[in-house]
Amino acid sequence: MSTTAVTNNIATKYWVELKAYPSSNTRSLWLYAGNGWRYLSNPSENIETSVQNAFANPDIFQVKVWYSGQKIVGLTVVTK
Repeated sequence: MSTTAVTNNIATKYWVELKAYPSSNTRSLWLYAGNGWRYLSNPSENIETSVQNAFANPDIFQVKVWYSGQKIVGLTVVTK
C-alpha cells in the first residue's frame, strides 16, 4: 500500500473554475500554497464564499490548506 504525505501551508492566491473545461471535468477551487497550485473538486458554495471573504479581508483572515500532491484534503479559514 502506498501513502502520500499530507503537507499544510497558508494559501496566498486563489481562483475558482466557474465552468469546468472540458465539461466532463468537475468544477474546482484552486489555491496557491507551498509554491504550487492545489485543487479542491466540487467545492460547496459555503467553502467558495468563505475563501473569497478571507482573500477580500487579508488583514483579518488567512486560508490554511492541507494537501497531498495537488489535491486539497483539508481547508480552514482562520483569523490572524
